[in-house]
Amino acid sequence: MALSNDAKKAYKKAVKAKKKKKRGHWLLIQKGDCAKEVISKLFTQFAVLVLIACGVILANELRLSLSAKSLNNSLKELYYTYIAPGGDTGEITDSAKALLAINPDTVGWIHIEGTNVSLPVVQKTTSDGNDYYLKTAFDGSSNKAGTIFMDMRNVCTDKKRSDNIILYGHNQKDKTMFGDLAYYKKDLAYYSEHPVIQFSSNYRTDTYKIFAYFVTPILESQTSDGVIFDYHNRINLRNETEYNDFIDNIMLRTQIITDVDVRYGDEFLTLSTCSNEFEPSRFVVFARKVREGESEVPDVSKAYLNPNAKEPEWNVIYR
Repeated sequence: MALSNDAKKAYKKAVKAKKKKKRGHWLLIQKGDCAKEVISKLFTQFAVLVLIACGVILANELRLSLSAKSLNNSLKELYYTYIAPGGDTGEITDSAKALLAINPDTVGWIHIEGTNVSLPVVQKTTSDGNDYYLKTAFDGSSNKAGTIFMDMRNVCTDKKRSDNIILYGHNQKDKTMFGDLAYYKKDLAYYSEHPVIQFSSNYRTDTYKIFAYFVTPILESQTSDGVIFDYHNRINLRNETEYNDFIDNIMLRTQIITDVDVRYGDEFLTLSTCSNEFEPSRFVVFARKVREGESEVPDVSKAYLNPNAKEPEWNVIYR
């Protein structure tokens, strides 16, 4: 039996409506959806929102990373444009002047040849000094990569310098800031290729030989006896007893043994960054300033991994 024209129109309209409903079926809640379809669509909508949010977060992470890299490259180019050979004149170097014009908190520059660690160092001596640059870039902009900064208690002038200069920086996944330090962990090859650190204050450049490094907990609850090595408080070694305690604690934990000797009266440089083994933990690199008349390059062939290094107490940390 043939359909009338009105029936044909009604049929076509119904088919069209059904197709239209299908096109939005996977995401949009429509009249007539059953409870199962509503729940499914709500879940899908939530998943889409999460995906969009993740995309925004990743895009922002990439933006901040690129911003930090661009700024660091610009500062490096600026710094080495003005650097000049010469000894300690007691005057602020031209390179330091160039950085001080951008940021008056500038106290130096750290460089490890062949790595991404070639960066300005800042210091704030106010009460928030050890927090301010955790999320503040050298140019003052907000950036989670922060800036390499010196402990607020350190002294580093043309006349006086703390026995142990402590520098802090983030362990960035993109290997900016102190991200490259993780390569030292139990890797003799990396140490052999990068055994020295250059630290330039605003007045002069000094070379430091790396002699130890290790991962360490920072909370008393992460140890069985409630005792941690507070390396971050060893700023000035006022007597030989304090010096011996400082060195004994380092050598007890160090992952590497080198031919770099240390003695009372030496000056030290300590680099501290977050570590990934557990939270919170730190990876710390210790270096000794090259003495007058001494070779700046250690004999890396004599270095070996320390089989007796004191490890973090994993059974306490992961209990």
